[in-house]
Amino acid sequence: MNNPFRLAACLTILCLALGSAAWTPWGAIYGSARDERSVGDQASDNKISLSIKGTLADKDSKLALKVHVYCFLGHVYLVGAIDDKDFRAFAIRTAKGTENVGKVTDYFKKETDTTADDLEIAAKVRTDLIAEGDLSATQIEQEVMDGEVVLLGMVRSKADAALAVKVARGVKGVKKVTSFLIPSK
Repeated sequence: MNNPFRLAACLTILCLALGSAAWTPWGAIYGSARDERSVGDQASDNKISLSIKGTLADKDSKLALKVHVYCFLGHVYLVGAIDDKDFRAFAIRTAKGTENVGKVTDYFKKETDTTADDLEIAAKVRTDLIAEGDLSATQIEQEVMDGEVVLLGMVRSKADAALAVKVARGVKGVKKVTSFLIPSK
């Protein structure tokens, strides 16, 4: 970590990862308690994600910011809008070569700028998921790229996964919903 650019890139990625969860000590405790995974599995998955993010940042910090890395029970999901095919392939190789990774799924789209529409859709999907009384939506992550919604995370059941997809599809402006939701039952 003698390279100040590498340190800055790693800190930026860490801040973005933590910032997306609105991290507070209380929020972290609440999030951990609501997670369908054990605390040990959460720690292992976070270690895997951070390892992959760090390696991507070492290669190219700008391109690394375009690849979102999620890990649930050793299954890594790489999601992003990035045109650089070599970096996409590098991200996949990196994930597959990371210790304790069982499977890698990638969902890459053609690079687009984040639009106000995507931000609005993301906010509305999040709001509608949380408002759905029959759904435990606190552990559902989402990415929105050009009107396409990707749902990721652990949910209680297949019914919860189906309900989350239904809610997301009901949001104005959503063109497509891809679910990588994993039922715990």
